Amino acid sequence: MVKPLLILCLLISSSAFAAEAIRVQPQRTAVDGSYLYYTDLLRLVLNNTSKEYGDAELVSISRLTQARAFQALHDNLIDVFWAGTSREREVFVQPIRIPLHAGLLGFRIPVIRKADQARFDALHNLSDLQQLGACQGDHWPDSDILEANGFNVQRATKFEVMYQMLQAGRCDYFPRGINEVYAEVSHVSRNDLMVYERIILNYPFPMYFFVSHDNPRLAERLTKGMEQLAASGELLNFLQQHPTTRDIFPLSRLSNSWVIPLHNPLLPELTPLSNKRLWIELPSSTRQSPTP
Repeated sequence: MVKPLLILCLLISSSAFAAEAIRVQPQRTAVDGSYLYYTDLLRLVLNNTSKEYGDAELVSISRLTQARAFQALHDNLIDVFWAGTSREREVFVQPIRIPLHAGLLGFRIPVIRKADQARFDALHNLSDLQQLGACQGDHWPDSDILEANGFNVQRATKFEVMYQMLQAGRCDYFPRGINEVYAEVSHVSRNDLMVYERIILNYPFPMYFFVSHDNPRLAERLTKGMEQLAASGELLNFLQQHPTTRDIFPLSRLSNSWVIPLHNPLLPELTPLSNKRLWIELPSSTRQSPTP
């Protein structure tokens, strides 16, 4: 009887110390270049807080659009979702108010067709750009922000469809965050596209981890872990060295870009804009008007 009892004890012991499953979204597509940034960062936070909160591992669920993912998060069908914030989203679910890319998501660089470079080089005022069609997600806050600033937006539900629309000429450009654009356009299936660094649309728009209001322990864990990374400088170091974002740097490469400041009417009042250690700014030499 001793041997079966020993096996039973070992099984109970191993189950007691099993890693907690944290359910997350899968890659949006096979060429979703920025996905690894979020999952690697989330694993880093979970590993750094494991002593206090226990081991955890990421488990991917079914692919969801942003709107459905936020509903799934609210309904406790997933545990963590990452996206840009808005007032409506911060009421519906719980944000972890540490920007995942030090605010770089709000610096949007157009992806254009290489064949259209001369056309974009000829743009010298905001109204000309506003008349062109920008691909954006149907439920993305970016679409509402751009429309509120007078831009012509062509909406699509699925992420990959937006790149397909651009390649097919159904829109003129696809504004992407500096933190996303280089990894996405580097894929061979998009070799007809280019990152058009001459123009940058800028609005305050942090991307956060979100959790359900019904999961305060996970919210506390992620808040502590992200605050520790930000305070130590490890978050900035992670951003500068991760394979999907290291090509952003040095930011001095954008010193000749035409930055177009835009208003974000969806920005929550609790956005920590005054905490300068959470944000990166472009070089002060970056131009505020196009070249003649």
